[in-house]
Amino acid sequence: MTLRVERFGDVTRLRMSSPGSRIAGMDVSAYVVRGVMIDTGFHRARRALVAAVKELGIRGAIVTHWHEDHAGNVSRLAELGIPLLVRDDTMEILRRAPSIQLYRRIVWGHPPALRTNPVAFDADSLQTIHTPGHSTDHQVVFDPSTRTLFSGDLWLGVRSRILHASEDPYAIVDSLRRAAALEPERMFDAHRGLVPNPVKALEARADWLRDLLAEVAQRVHDGWSDQLIVRRLLGGEERAAWASRGDYSRRNLVKAVRRRVSS
Repeated sequence: MTLRVERFGDVTRLRMSSPGSRIAGMDVSAYVVRGVMIDTGFHRARRALVAAVKELGIRGAIVTHWHEDHAGNVSRLAELGIPLLVRDDTMEILRRAPSIQLYRRIVWGHPPALRTNPVAFDADSLQTIHTPGHSTDHQVVFDPSTRTLFSGDLWLGVRSRILHASEDPYAIVDSLRRAAALEPERMFDAHRGLVPNPVKALEARADWLRDLLAEVAQRVHDGWSDQLIVRRLLGGEERAAWASRGDYSRRNLVKAVRRRVSS
C-alpha cells in the first residue's frame, strides 16, 4: 500500500493506492484542511492512514459516502476516538458492512462493520451538502472561507460514462447543478485531484450527461437494444465491465435510462 502526501497551500492531499488499484489505473485521496480530514481511504491503507492522522494532528473527519475507498477506515478512527461527521444513512450502512463484489475487495479491501459509536464532530465552518446519485448518501464538503469544494465522487470527469449498477445518473445531474451553484473557486476530486475552473467543470459535466441521457432515451424509444446503444453511442465497454461482471459498466447508464423511460 502506498500513501503520498501532496500540498496545495492550506490543503493536504493524502493520495492512496494499492497494487490492485494501480493495475486498474486508479488511486483515491483523502484531504486535510485546518486539521479536518475529508474521507478516510480504504481499509488496506489503514496503517499509513492512521500514521498520517497522528502526524497531521487530525481533530476530526468528515465522510462523503459509504463506499469502501472513502469510508474504509471509519471503524478504525472511531476506535481511536477521532470525532466523525457521518450522515445517519451512511452510518447505518457502515454498521451493516454490506458485502461488496470481488473486484472491489481486490482493489480496496473489505472494511469491518462499524461497532464503535463515533464521537460526533462539529466541523466548524465547513459545510456538508447532500448530493445523491453516485450513492444515495453522497455528500460534498464546502469551505466557504476559501470557496473550496471537496467533491468526493460527484464529478469524476466531464465525459465519464461508466456507472455502478446502483447509481442514478439523473440525480447526479441535479447534484452537479447544486454543487456548481456554490460557485467554488477550487475543487478537489477524490480520484482526479485538483480540478481547474470548477464551476465550468461541474456545469460541463451536468450538461454533457443531461444531453447523453436524452440521446440514450431516444435510442430506447427507437427500439435499440442495450448492447447496440453501448457499442454505437457510448463507444463500447471498458475492461472494468468484464472485471466487475457488469457491476461497473457503461451498460448501467443505459439500464438507468431504460428504467426511467419505462416508469
